[in-house]
Amino acid sequence: MVVPSCDRSCRNSNIVEAIPSLLTNLYYRSPTAPKIKAEKRFLKDIKNFDVAYLWPAISLDTVKSVNKQSKPIFWERVNTCQKQAKSILDDAYSRLELQPQHTITPEKIKTEEQKLKLVDFLFCPSPAVVKSFQEAGVPEEKLVLTTEGWSPSRFPNYQSQKPASEEVNVLFLGFACVRKGTHLLLQAWERAGIKGKLTIFGSLEPAIAHTCSHLLKRPDVVHFDYALDYSSAYRQADFFAFPSLEEGSALVIYEAMAHGLPILASPMGGGGVVRDGVEGIILPPYDTDAWVEALRKLSNSPDLRAKMGAAARQRALEFTWQKVAARRGEQIRQKMQAK
Repeated sequence: MVVPSCDRSCRNSNIVEAIPSLLTNLYYRSPTAPKIKAEKRFLKDIKNFDVAYLWPAISLDTVKSVNKQSKPIFWERVNTCQKQAKSILDDAYSRLELQPQHTITPEKIKTEEQKLKLVDFLFCPSPAVVKSFQEAGVPEEKLVLTTEGWSPSRFPNYQSQKPASEEVNVLFLGFACVRKGTHLLLQAWERAGIKGKLTIFGSLEPAIAHTCSHLLKRPDVVHFDYALDYSSAYRQADFFAFPSLEEGSALVIYEAMAHGLPILASPMGGGGVVRDGVEGIILPPYDTDAWVEALRKLSNSPDLRAKMGAAARQRALEFTWQKVAARRGEQIRQKMQAK
């Protein structure tokens, strides 16, 4: 793995730091120098390897260089293809009567399309991501369905039980933005009239702060810009709500499940990991009536929450990074044998 630099605790024989330790501060004065340095080192070393595994933000020039060496390329994807993502987000901001406030440009879409022609395989972390690239015309044989994962070592107390409380605590954790449907959750919460609180951990996108200012001021809505202890936030909650409009497979879903939380999510938010009626409830993000009903159902049903939470905790154990990495390694081997 070639990286610009890394923390001392991460260093091992598999990590190649492109920037000499003594020059780290100098390189990081530039927003682009670390990336350029890492890609140059990667191209220097790739001749000694059989396969290239590239991250999404890799430059087009580097992809072209690897392709010219006839090295099979696996390209990591995090979200849906940019053309679809732009369409989803343009529509979302339009519904709020706002100009789009995302960073997806026609130039970025064109660059992605050029990369898609050069790479051999795409690791897609959810069925929604696979579908988006299918609709973009990517051949089926290029698409490799996988998942994201979570790290138990980050959460030593993840098996702890939530303290008893008379009021339900619904949790949203992540950048509170239009893309993640925060406004839709706030609207549904207002209508649900639940005895409890909606806790939002994450910085607010200006569009959310502006359009939802009256909802954020509600006494039953609690907002924190960040959490010093994510595990504590999960452990204090009764269930996790995530109506994301455009997503790959959010890490917070895996972490919430590991903490025994039922999941109320959109199909994008559930990431293909949450099974409807088993670990949670999957609903279309814009179906406000259904979200209101589901919020009430989970809030008023401790037994259902316990059943789904236990299933979620068990399912999360299938997606530790160690197991996900092993599955990906096997997928790479299978694809290489088939070439």
